Amino acid sequence: MKLGPVFQYLKSAFSDNGTPSSSRLLTAVHSAVACVVLVYVVVKSHVMPDGTTLTGLGAFSTAHYAINRVTTAFGKDRGF
Repeated sequence: MKLGPVFQYLKSAFSDNGTPSSSRLLTAVHSAVACVVLVYVVVKSHVMPDGTTLTGLGAFSTAHYAINRVTTAFGKDRGF
């Protein structure tokens, strides 16, 4: 199996129009960490956490990308 197309897809998935995006990479890493934490909590407590906990994990994992999108939307790059 050729891995060239896979690496090309990953390169485009973690970039904004060809520019590397650290916020997307950090979001992927923190999403993996949030999944591990969720599995750990379920294994230890034998019950699915409530909505507040799941919302907190979601906010933790997507905060980098959300902040990047908000600053771009309000014209950070325009030099205000």
